[in-house]
Formats: sequence, structure tokens, C-alpha cells
Amino acid sequence: MASRLIAGCGYVGKRVAQQWLAAGDTVFAFTRSPAKSLELETVGIKPILWDWLGDLPPQRSEPWELLSKTVHSGALSTILVAVSHAAVAGLPPEQTHVLGLSKLWEMLRDLEPRGEMIRAIRWIYLSTTGVFGCTAPGEWVDEQSGVDPQRSGSIAAWEGEKWIQNALAPGAGVSLRPAGIYGPGRIPNWQSIRDQVPMQADPSSYLNLIHVDDLASIVFRVAALDGMAPLYCVSDTCPVQRGDYYRFIADLGGWPEPVYVDNAMRAAGVSMARSDGNKRIRSQKIQRDLSYAFRYPTYREGLSELLAGVVGRTE
Repeated sequence: MASRLIAGCGYVGKRVAQQWLAAGDTVFAFTRSPAKSLELETVGIKPILWDWLGDLPPQRSEPWELLSKTVHSGALSTILVAVSHAAVAGLPPEQTHVLGLSKLWEMLRDLEPRGEMIRAIRWIYLSTTGVFGCTAPGEWVDEQSGVDPQRSGSIAAWEGEKWIQNALAPGAGVSLRPAGIYGPGRIPNWQSIRDQVPMQADPSSYLNLIHVDDLASIVFRVAALDGMAPLYCVSDTCPVQRGDYYRFIADLGGWPEPVYVDNAMRAAGVSMARSDGNKRIRSQKIQRDLSYAFRYPTYREGLSELLAGVVGRTE
């Protein structure tokens, strides 16, 4: 049994929490929303109201007092940071996650001023493969590849990675760069394909995916193992061209071939810019270090299971 803390207990965080709870662990989670707090409490998570970008300290409550004792005793073993990379009004992207991470660290130091106990905590930070930015079309990238984040969320994630690397003791932090996360309730573009809505995408560009259940299981294992590297790319074993991905969805649903805005634009002599996501992610390192076999090694297994229910409900 161990105690875990989640900042950002949403689509991914809740699934990780469920695995920890099933293992008998105590799971705390920060949330800004009283309604979300009640939702988390119903599944066994101990919620604490706190905005990691705000000026107010965490709200005093029974879970907060228990977390305080847990940190002071050295029983808190893991912090998962799965906060959205979305833009925050009034803050440049370079500061959003850095500010939150710094406030989280300061909060822990207030609970255990000597710092001896908190230096032993494993931090797991969910970044994004978006930090790679623009690449040559179809280029393979991995943990050794250079980064060039272009979008605000990717910039926030890259700055968060650097904070994890520089602020924590060696070996205390692991940054994971997930590819596009899909799963129940998140099947990219299936409704547009069903409804024949033209998609503004280059069908020859590459899409990298990771099923949310595989990502949650990887986080669970990273938290349990010693000697992890500071950085891992997390993507399934099959980067796919968007055209093949969309066509597979159409075939599963029994729908017509996908259509693209690009087709009409090409007919008019206008070429669309390629997506900055046109790269292929290598994930061999995480598979090797964790001895992990994906439950959904390609989009085919994941989509076949997910769309079986979706198509049945829409027909």
C-alpha cells in the first residue's frame, strides 16, 4: 500500500487513480471544482480543493489534514501531474505549468520544511509529443530528438519538463510524452466521417496515438519501478497516415469514404500546409524499460472495440 497524489485528475488521471485504488493505495487529488470534488469522492479518491495557479492555499478539510500527515511522515510516494496544457488567460505559456509546479513544490515544503521526505517522492509529469514541433514529413522521432514547440500547450509542456529536470533531485522526476490520447468518449473525427463533413487534414500526414488504458497502465508501472529514465515517449506501435486511420473508421461504421477540404482546394490550385504533427513516434524505450506489451498495440484494436458500441447506438 502507498499514498499517491494527482494534480489534474481528469481523463487520464482518473484511470490511473482507479488502478492505484484497486491495488489498495490511498489516492489524493487536487481539483478547483466543488462538483468535481464530489465526483472524485464517490469513487474513493480523497479530493482537496485547490487551484495550483491561485494565491489561496488548499482548502482545509479532512483529506487535506490526512495529506499533511502523509507528507510529513514520508508516506507519499508518487505525484502525478496530468494538468491540461490549455492556455491560461493572463499568463504566457512559458509560465503556466512552471508556476503551478513551483506552487505545488512550495506547498509540500510548507508541510515538510526539512525536505527530506519530499525528496524521495517520484514525480510523473505528463507532457506531450507536441514538443517536437515541426519535422520533416514522416520523420521518426524519439527521446534523443530535438524539440521545437510551436503551440502554446506544447510550450507549456516543454517548460514543465525542464522544471521537472532542474528542480528535482536526480531520479526523482519522469516526464512522459504521450501521443494523441484516445479511448471511450474520445474517438477523433468519427462523427465527421459518419456525417461526411470535409476534414481539413492532409490524409498523407502521420497520426500517433495511445489508448488511454495503455497510458494509465504505463503511469502505474512507472510509479512502481526504480531506475526509470527521466524521459519517455509514449505511443502505440503503429504510426498511421491520417487517410488510412479515417478510412478504417469509415469501414468499421459502414460509411462512405472520408472527404477532405483539401480535395476542393487542390482542384482550385491551392495547396494546404502540412500539419506540424506529421511525424512518427518511436516508443521502444518505454516498452523495453517496463517490459510492457500494449493492450492496444495499434489503432485497429482500439478502434474496433470502441466503435462496436458507438455504431450500435447510432444506427
